[in-house]
Amino acid sequence: MPFEIKVAVRYLASSRLQTLLILAGVAVGIVAFTFMAALINGLEISLTNDVIGNIAHVTLEPPEEQPRQLQKAGDLLTLLAVQRSNERRAKLAGWRPLVERIEARPEVLAVAPQVEGNGFFQRGEKVMPVGINGLEPGRESAILDLEGGLVRGSLALAPGDVLIGVALAEELGVTTGQRLRLTSERDRQRTLTVRGLFDVGSASVNERLAFVELRTAQSLLELEGNVTGIALKMRDIYGAPDLARELAAATGLEARDWIAQNQRLQGAIRSQGSTGSMIKFFSLLTILIGIASVLLLAAVRRRSEIGILRSMGVSRTSIRRIFQLQGFLIGLLGSGIGAAGGWLFCIFLLTISRQPDGSTTFPVDPALGEYGTAITLATLAGLFAAILPARAAAKVDPVEVIQQ
Repeated sequence: MPFEIKVAVRYLASSRLQTLLILAGVAVGIVAFTFMAALINGLEISLTNDVIGNIAHVTLEPPEEQPRQLQKAGDLLTLLAVQRSNERRAKLAGWRPLVERIEARPEVLAVAPQVEGNGFFQRGEKVMPVGINGLEPGRESAILDLEGGLVRGSLALAPGDVLIGVALAEELGVTTGQRLRLTSERDRQRTLTVRGLFDVGSASVNERLAFVELRTAQSLLELEGNVTGIALKMRDIYGAPDLARELAAATGLEARDWIAQNQRLQGAIRSQGSTGSMIKFFSLLTILIGIASVLLLAAVRRRSEIGILRSMGVSRTSIRRIFQLQGFLIGLLGSGIGAAGGWLFCIFLLTISRQPDGSTTFPVDPALGEYGTAITLATLAGLFAAILPARAAAKVDPVEVIQQ
């Protein structure tokens, strides 16, 4: 083997320009491969965080009550018509032990019992519909990052306090410390003090949600002692479907996970991943064709040298190894250079796209460039590309070469 290595390295070194060009071609292909990997993986994380960063990963709600027939009608067929508007509100009683059990699970990051309903704010002639969300003190930012979006005031909710978005505050013409009258869908009224203003980057949340202390929401919505659901966040967001099924089976509640509720997001991520995979495949295919063509040309150009080696007793197997070693070295060196170049290119893009607030306009993540995969695949592609040139070189007849 050392003889084959020495000859392979000498062949590559003797044609420096050709070797440099093919190494550059492999490196450019790997730069494209690693850049697409960093971009697609970074975009997936960015999209996922933007969509689910402020929503629950799993939501537990009481099941809808099914209508029951109180008296049997003998052999007669009974037809029932269900009027949803007349159904009793689904509520969850005895929720605190369940919250404590869920909170003790290691895969759960945060738990928040919630009371949700509708109502409207009235200030002077202005009337604004809102969604009422009741939160337990100390869990204000468990699901929605209100702390990160706090613009003015405080998050510490007490009975009689309310947190509203900056857009809603502007519509109503109020700021922190001022009072608002809130009327719930149960026609209960409460005068609340604006304790804080938030901007979470979502127009629908900033304009249409109001957060009050849990007992205040229970009183407004006639749910004393009960909640309408339990929301939780997980450390591994992709484990949400399994946990939702487990909790549904254990509690008898309806459990919904974020993946089932965001099928379009999953479809978009899969489409982006497929597009990136196709680009990476064609990058590797270009590398393979480039190495194969260069080594095939070398096999033709070095026909006389191969004939002399064969006449000196070098076996066909050694000739094949020499060309396969050239393919291996070109793939390994070119992909190593390309991986380093891809990482530097991603760092450059990340640096020039960084905004003053630390965010970036280009969702590329240099740490997710799949550099090891790129080097491995390019090296294997180099070995595979050298098979045909190696076979062609091994078939050279020394007698025929000497006669020519």
